[in-house]
Amino acid sequence: MSISVTRALRGHVRVLIDTSVWIYHFGEHEQFGAQATKVIELIEAGRVSGVGSELSLLELAVKPLQLGRQDVADEIELLVSRFPNFELIPVTREILLTAAALRARYHLKTPDAILVATGLQAGATAAVTNDSAWRGVADIEVIVLADLT
Repeated sequence: MSISVTRALRGHVRVLIDTSVWIYHFGEHEQFGAQATKVIELIEAGRVSGVGSELSLLELAVKPLQLGRQDVADEIELLVSRFPNFELIPVTREILLTAAALRARYHLKTPDAILVATGLQAGATAAVTNDSAWRGVADIEVIVLADLT
């Protein structure tokens, strides 16, 4: 069952944004770009507050750096770091310990566990991703882009 992005985020004040959402948005992904852009637009408009991990900066820089585009990596870092109503949270010891518990309980990959732990520590009540492995996480409502219209 598909629902709209606006409806999926209704009732949430603070939402964790997975790196994939930014990647789909920046890359104007054919299948998921529209949904990702709608999420980003709702954050920009202040309809919901977004939060992410500084780990996303690493993940977002890889492709441009592989292509020898330091300028693009720098631009993405600047944009995400200064995006309205969006906060990048540093990776702390507390987040890492929470991530370890999430990884043990839900068998998440380490980067995913760090992202989810960041959202939990920052008070997010929902996480927007396109990673179906997150569906099993009971600690936060998981919203998968593939389920949105």
